[in-house]
Parts: sequence; structure tokens; C-alpha cells
Amino acid sequence: MRYLILGAGLLALAACGGAGSAYDKPVNLCETTDATCVSVPVRDLLAVDGDTFELRRLSGSGREERVRLRLIGWDSPETGDAAACAAEDSLGQKTEARARDLFEAGSKVTFLPEGPDRYGRLRAHVYLDGEHVGWLLSRDGLARPLEEGVQVDWCGIRGL
Repeated sequence: MRYLILGAGLLALAACGGAGSAYDKPVNLCETTDATCVSVPVRDLLAVDGDTFELRRLSGSGREERVRLRLIGWDSPETGDAAACAAEDSLGQKTEARARDLFEAGSKVTFLPEGPDRYGRLRAHVYLDGEHVGWLLSRDGLARPLEEGVQVDWCGIRGL
């Protein structure tokens, strides 16, 4: 399925992605010939949590621009008031720290945007040094493939 999207000043052709880790490793959609992806130095991206990242760049006029990216097809635990229980908050904090560690160790982020979500974030497939960020986090039990209409019960997960 392909979409032509204009979002946050970015024009992209995108394809729907797969799942990862104990899940299958997703294909890097940015490596397809018809994908128009955006590459940024990893220092320009901040992990807000395991499935939301903030891109911070200087515009042509020298002003800082911030664009929130929501990882397509993956879910991670929430933190603070958004968490459903203390266990989810704790796991969400671990997830955020792990995402930051991954970004710190990486060098290049590439993303394929698909358009905004209902909160105004730019939905995107996000890759760190060619590997899907959701899949990388899932290897540590910190993200799961998102099923349409199904909420992951992070409070009910044991042994993480």
C-alpha cells in the first residue's frame, strides 16, 4: 500500500512495515528504490519514549524546528501520568533510557514519514544505522508490534 503524504514540509512515498525481534526483523523500507526517506545525524533526535521521538533541527532562518515522530507499527510502555500502573511507568523509563542509549551509540537516523497522527505527531518508520528502532527495542522486551485496535497491557507483562 502506498501513500503520497505532505507532512511537516516533507514529501514521502511510504509502504506499510512489518514486525520485529522474537518478531521478524522488519525490512528497511528506506532501502527500496521508490522510498523517499529523510536522513539526519543521530544528535538531532531525542527519545521522548520508546515510540515517540523529537527531531530538532535549525531551519534556514536559524530558528529551531521541532517535529515529533511517532513510530509506525510499534508500541512501548508509557511513563508518568500516561502509564496505567507503576510497573508500566518503570518499564517505560527503562525503555526511554534504552532508546537514548541506542541513539547515543548510533550515528545516523533515517525515517520514512507517512503523515500526522491524531496528536499531530508525524507517523514514521524510524531506522537507526539501518535497523528499525521498534525492532531494536523489542529485542529487550521494551516494544511490541502494534496490532490495530489492540492496546498492549504493559501492566500484565511479567519477567521483564
